[in-house]
Amino acid sequence: MADPVDDYPSKERAMRLPLDPADVQRSDGARLCKFRRRALYVFAVCVAMSLVAFREHPLTFVQSIEEVLHKSVHIAQDPRLEPYQTPESAEHCAEWVPSTDGVLVAERHLATASFELPTAADLLFFLSRGPVSGHIEIIKAPRYSTGPVEVSVTALYHNPKDLQRTKACRMGPAHEHGVLVWADPRHPHADPKRDVHFNITVALPTTGMQRYKDLTTDLALFSHAIDDFFDIWSPTYFDAIRLKTSNAAIVHGGLVGRSAFIETSNAKVEGFFEGLDLRVKTTNAPILSTAIMVGELAGSESRIQLETSNGAINVLMTLVSDYEDNVLRAVVRTSGASLTIDSPSQMADNASLFLDAATSVGPATVRLYSEYEGTYDLRTSLARAEIADDPDIRDPAGEGRQRTIVKTTTGAHARGSIYWSHDGEPPEGWQRGAIKVTTSTSPVKLLC
Repeated sequence: MADPVDDYPSKERAMRLPLDPADVQRSDGARLCKFRRRALYVFAVCVAMSLVAFREHPLTFVQSIEEVLHKSVHIAQDPRLEPYQTPESAEHCAEWVPSTDGVLVAERHLATASFELPTAADLLFFLSRGPVSGHIEIIKAPRYSTGPVEVSVTALYHNPKDLQRTKACRMGPAHEHGVLVWADPRHPHADPKRDVHFNITVALPTTGMQRYKDLTTDLALFSHAIDDFFDIWSPTYFDAIRLKTSNAAIVHGGLVGRSAFIETSNAKVEGFFEGLDLRVKTTNAPILSTAIMVGELAGSESRIQLETSNGAINVLMTLVSDYEDNVLRAVVRTSGASLTIDSPSQMADNASLFLDAATSVGPATVRLYSEYEGTYDLRTSLARAEIADDPDIRDPAGEGRQRTIVKTTTGAHARGSIYWSHDGEPPEGWQRGAIKVTTSTSPVKLLC
């Protein structure tokens, strides 16, 4: 059902770096201990929590890379919400309880409604329909709470007639549970400033190894603030998280799960995620993201997709795994703004990174981890494309190898390859990644 809200040519050369005098041997300890020692290099606490959460909750991921990279209009759309679009499908709608203390907020009166939802639901959801706006805050419930999920809805209104046009309803059958905030369609000549504003607070129990299945929001014009659920003592895990709004910011603390789909427009997205699949989309605003992607099995793939326009993207990404031959695939897109990607470490043996990043009229900078082996392709116009390497870098494997960087440059285009070897020749199986970075009228730089 539709939402009733009103429309309101160059030389090629090889460069070798000095031989590493230290031949540091790898530990023969347990895999977990090895992982934790490596984690001290970066993200020490985060990585420890990663192991706890993901070993407790093994992941499954069967989507193809084509599905992941497909550009969808609404990446966070959840079709399961279709039956819950109106109060007519509600389990019940609450009676508003007006505030009796006489306190006004921004010259508005207050009324409240509350609900309880089961923690074991296959789907927890929060949606709005009609001319409403507001803010949702998803927080950790008080310590030692094991359930249920407590939901508080506060309505801010000018007069009782405005409130009478709205409802807060408990939705869902046996395994899908949520809350709908509804307002009747506005009269064509009504003042939009008199629309009711809602504040929704969702308190999620996090005691013990708390696991939630799917959590979805579909709340146009609602800003989102999500608590930090990345807790080493009480890890909270989500199978899938979908956060969807428009014209409002989404700011989230640490989220751990198989996948996260986060979408808004004309507002920023900022936060931290750990999992297998991260997709973020906005417009005319920046994306600031920290992503710890997890390799759950040998040879498994993790994916990142970040997309905006007229807004900078600043992302720190890494891959962590106790398994070998994991792959991280990332697509990062913006325009008219800077692009900064930092991948300082890949804490997984023989990990591969495939990065496709693009902007326009803004500088693009990518920093790679020292273990990287593969190709690179940097392109711009009316500016320089360059690769800057660390001349003092040592063999991260402690095997006394030298790093070779092959360069072909034409000012605005730089391409080549990077590999580690003992004799300066590419070793077998060295090409385990590809970096492609594009911009225009601004420099593009690869730091490695």
